[in-house]
Amino acid sequence: MRSLLSFICVCLTTASIAQPKGFSAVKNIQEFETALARANSSVNTIASDFTQTKNLSLLSEKIKSKGRFYFQKQDKVRIEYTAPYSYLLVMNGGSVMVKDEQKTSKINAKNSKTMQSVNRIIIDCMRGTVLQNPDFKAAVYENGGNYLLSLSPVSEAMKKMFRSIDVYLSKKNFDVDRLMMTEQGGDFTDMDFTNTQHNVPLNEALFKAR
Repeated sequence: MRSLLSFICVCLTTASIAQPKGFSAVKNIQEFETALARANSSVNTIASDFTQTKNLSLLSEKIKSKGRFYFQKQDKVRIEYTAPYSYLLVMNGGSVMVKDEQKTSKINAKNSKTMQSVNRIIIDCMRGTVLQNPDFKAAVYENGGNYLLSLSPVSEAMKKMFRSIDVYLSKKNFDVDRLMMTEQGGDFTDMDFTNTQHNVPLNEALFKAR
């Protein structure tokens, strides 16, 4: 997946986010911001494979799954789990559809502040604007091969859901290699993205949420 998170607010507060092991703080934020914005501007669609590992404290074994991810500007997302079970999440504007092997549910995100916040996180990530999101405080780090964007929730709604969200970007092309979402209780979801394609034609039916 390519180009997450455009660093628009250079003066974003970062002091309370601990520096991760093996990474150092990015020194030239403006240079990073410019390069990331340039990468974002050229991406209209994204198609990628993903593998997901979910760690639950109540289970001794990790839950592993895989699927396909699709994005189309401005606000269309499809996350399709294909193994070991079928599960589908489609977001299109303010409409959200969730479909599992038994039923289909449709949600109007505009009626739920929590759903609006979750919807905004995913859309902002794809559009490269998540660091403008007032629900989070952010810091940017780097090592030899990756940038790490570490997000810490500041709004009460997001604090109830997440302890942190970490996004790993390839230095080579700003593709998103990995996304880790840690909940307040310590459970976490780790997603790795591979075989990413950009600006490929996507059928509008993929994003049908009604």
